[in-house]
Amino acid sequence: MMGRLSALWPAFRGDREGAAAVEFALLVLPFFTLIFVIIQISLMFFIETGLDGALTKTARKVRTGYSTTNAWTITSFKNDLCANLALSFGCSSKVLVVASVVTDMASIHNTPPTTNGVLTVTEQYNTGTSGNYVLIHVYLPWMPILPLYNFAGSTLKDGTYILGAAALFKNEPT
Repeated sequence: MMGRLSALWPAFRGDREGAAAVEFALLVLPFFTLIFVIIQISLMFFIETGLDGALTKTARKVRTGYSTTNAWTITSFKNDLCANLALSFGCSSKVLVVASVVTDMASIHNTPPTTNGVLTVTEQYNTGTSGNYVLIHVYLPWMPILPLYNFAGSTLKDGTYILGAAALFKNEPT
């Protein structure tokens, strides 16, 4: 039996039909995984950049006094923020806002929004009055489409990423 197999070996070794199919089968999974990871990271950064732009537009309405004259609440702020976001993915129900008046720069505490893999943000909405410095943090939990990696940022225990943006400005005089 062994002699028969060894006699067939040169024939198999010289036959190249189907080699491309085997090579494709070996490389298709890593190739498409890499493509999907690139798309995933690109989408995540696109949404985070959009969140930053949306916060800039919405914070301008706070800075100029538009939000005060229209009696905005935290819900009004979230609705305007999400309206300025191109891809929202349920933004208004997920986004967390922390807007606070800053008395001096030493009073700003940069505390992380997570504790032991759990989002621990306490929402508040205080945009102050004319001449106040205001710091607004916005956090958007975002579930990746393909949870294949965790090297692009920190994740929560459920695999969700926290996309964030911040704006610091001085309210204009009225």
